[in-house]
Amino acid sequence: MILPFLALERLQIEMGPKDVWRNPRCPIFSVSESFDSTYSSRFIVSSNGDVQQNPPGIFRFICQIDVTYYPFDRQTCFLKLGSWTYNGQYINLDFLLREIIGLHGNPIVVEPERSSTNPASYFVNESIDLQVYLQNGEWDLEGTPGKRVVQKFGTDEYHELYFYIHIRRRTLAYGINLIIPSLVISMMTILGFTLPPDACEKITLETTVLLSVIFFLQMVSNTSPPQSQSVPILAAFFSCCLMLVACSCVFTVLTLSLHHRKPETHEMSPTMRKIFIDWLPYILCMCKPDHPKTPKPKVLGKSIAPIHRLSTIPMLNLPRVSQTAFPDRSVFVYHEVPAIIKNTSRICSELLIIEKDIEKMVNKIEEDSKEEMLRSEWRFAAMAVDRLCLYVFSAFITAITCVLIVPHIIANL
Repeated sequence: MILPFLALERLQIEMGPKDVWRNPRCPIFSVSESFDSTYSSRFIVSSNGDVQQNPPGIFRFICQIDVTYYPFDRQTCFLKLGSWTYNGQYINLDFLLREIIGLHGNPIVVEPERSSTNPASYFVNESIDLQVYLQNGEWDLEGTPGKRVVQKFGTDEYHELYFYIHIRRRTLAYGINLIIPSLVISMMTILGFTLPPDACEKITLETTVLLSVIFFLQMVSNTSPPQSQSVPILAAFFSCCLMLVACSCVFTVLTLSLHHRKPETHEMSPTMRKIFIDWLPYILCMCKPDHPKTPKPKVLGKSIAPIHRLSTIPMLNLPRVSQTAFPDRSVFVYHEVPAIIKNTSRICSELLIIEKDIEKMVNKIEEDSKEEMLRSEWRFAAMAVDRLCLYVFSAFITAITCVLIVPHIIANL
């Protein structure tokens, strides 16, 4: 516009906010307490009718969050700007189709992708100038595409601007505070099965790990956005760990129960012996303990016991010596033979007592050996169950870690 009386081609003046009609645009889905959050800055009015105002402002809007992959989640927030009252003849909402600053400080020329059916509506890859953008400590901005929509209601056209803000959660803090401790706790669960079955510290360790998992599960539930539509994978991981540790406590109690069983109170059935002594150790490549048979000592009963059943002593059948040959030894035979018989009977009685004592000792040794063999079978069954739990829980923890955690860690590297 040319002003001939001033001989000027362009004129710019500054005016107060009360002297100029302002655009009543606002976010359609705003959750802010006040629709007008702009500061009353000065206006620049040009002679061609352009009015420019650059006020600071805060826009709060709804963002539907999907926490399925928390804390490895990506979210898309949607902002819609438009006017409820004035149509396109009064308010023309449009993007600044010029060179803007992109995510990494690179200049980007905004080129619209127009629709063939509605040329007034178009799509742009970047809709926000990030020249003065400050990075957030929790979220990374990945893109800000936009869309201009012109809709007809009757004979009037209404302009709307759609902003799609793509953000990704930073996972470093969550990895240090949640993910790494969860993996360490899972390893502690496996470590409990490496302890000897007779160690009572096994149940103490498993109970401590169970309380730790419950604590971290509470931390995840407090830090993640509360929703009922989806469950975070980290919460699912801790739930699996909780179930895993609870099962490990049960199997630890079972292992201790098997280890401390006695033959006097529990007898191993043939089926149980077949499973836990023969099949399971063979599958787990465990060495079956050898039970060498104790040789039964030979009791001297066959050579001693018949002595008391002899009718005569072989010495009595010896040829008698003539009394005339030794006249001074006439009473030798009559006095010495009864003494020999008496001593022999006493010795046989003592040997019989010794034989009975030896039989009792042998029976006691055999009973103790049999009892110890049965106890060793219960202990070996406890070792087999403990080794089975070690392999099963190790495989389960590795599986849930690879399925739930590792792919997202690799994707965010």
